[in-house]
Parts: sequence; structure tokens; C-alpha cells
Amino acid sequence: MIEQEKVLGLGREWQWPAEDTKCRKVIFDWAVDVDKVLRHTDGRRMCVQAGGNMGVWPWLLAKKFARVYTFEADPRMFDFLVENLRGVENVQAYPVALFSRPGRCAIGQEPHEVTNLGAQFIKPDSREPGATDMATIDSFGFDQCDLIYLDIEGAELDALKGAKDTIAQCKPLIVVEDKGLSRRFGTAQGAIEAWLKQFGYKPVARYHRDTVFKAEGEG
Repeated sequence: MIEQEKVLGLGREWQWPAEDTKCRKVIFDWAVDVDKVLRHTDGRRMCVQAGGNMGVWPWLLAKKFARVYTFEADPRMFDFLVENLRGVENVQAYPVALFSRPGRCAIGQEPHEVTNLGAQFIKPDSREPGATDMATIDSFGFDQCDLIYLDIEGAELDALKGAKDTIAQCKPLIVVEDKGLSRRFGTAQGAIEAWLKQFGYKPVARYHRDTVFKAEGEG
């Protein structure tokens, strides 16, 4: 069982893994990015967010959207997410990894990131014990998606490929972390921008490591 502690951030108390000393600071310091991102869209019906981590980002988005669907592949973090979102009725959380295809995956972490419980990544098609389900965004049948917000340690393009129907139909604002970790999945940094052009998207802003993409003509 993971040792946990209570931490204060954004005007409330959070249950947090005691071993994490790096991720929490970044999350609370960069939380202002959510409001910056939302300047680029008027839609507030529904958003898809991953990875959910300890629940900070979905909690912030729940204040802005009628419905939030959040995904966290690491079962250790998912328990914290559920606890921290207790009572937030417009959030639906899934212990699932978003990817380009359904399947199963293991959770990996670099040895130098043991104090950063936001740096876990998925290992698709792994046969390791304790595998996690993978699913596509399209498989959920979302028809009113206004925002896709992804920070999933290199699997962002794969998750978008699994959302091509949702993107084509809804033209949501898309925010992705793109800092080169996609090389784990055989994808070059910057490939997301090239892939999204087929749907009429272009980058409109960058906040810390996140790039905001918007479809031409969308409000």
C-alpha cells in the first residue's frame, strides 16, 4: 500500500502519495494553464482529459464543463484520483489508458523518476502482471466533445489516432504535451501538428510544455 499524506493546494486539501515530491509542485504551479487554455474555446459541454493523475486537472475542468471524462492508467494513481474527486458529480473517471487501439498495457517508469508520480508511461501489449486496459476515445461514442486535454507521457498522438472520428465530428480544442517522449512509441516530436492538419487544425498557443491546437473556423 502506498503511504499517503495530506497536502494543501488551490485552496483545498488533497490526498497525495508521500513518495511523490516532484509532480505535486509542477501540478499546483501550472494549474493556471487551464484558464489560459480555455480562452481559446467557448465550448463548455464536455471534455476528455488524460492522465488524470491525482485528480487536480479534472477537478479544475469540472468547474468549467458540464461533464468531464478523465482517464488514469496507473492503478496506484487512480485510487488517489477517485478519493480526491469524491463528491464531484460531473466527473466520470476510468482506470484506462487511451491509445490508438484497444488492448492491455503495463505501466513503466524511468529509474530517475521515482519521486515524480506524473512520469509513468504505458507499455502497450505487455505481458507483465497487473496489466491495464487500453481503449480508444472513439469507442466511448462522444458526440459533444469541446476539449481533448492529454498529458500521457508520449502516447498523445496514439490517443488522438484513436479519436479521429470524435475529432472529425466535434472539432474540439486539442491540448497535448509534446516534449519528445513520443519517441517511446516511434513518433517524432512535432508529428502531432502534421497529423492534425488533415482535420484543419493549427497550433495557436503554448503553455509550458503543452501545445494548443484549434480547428480553423471553430469558436
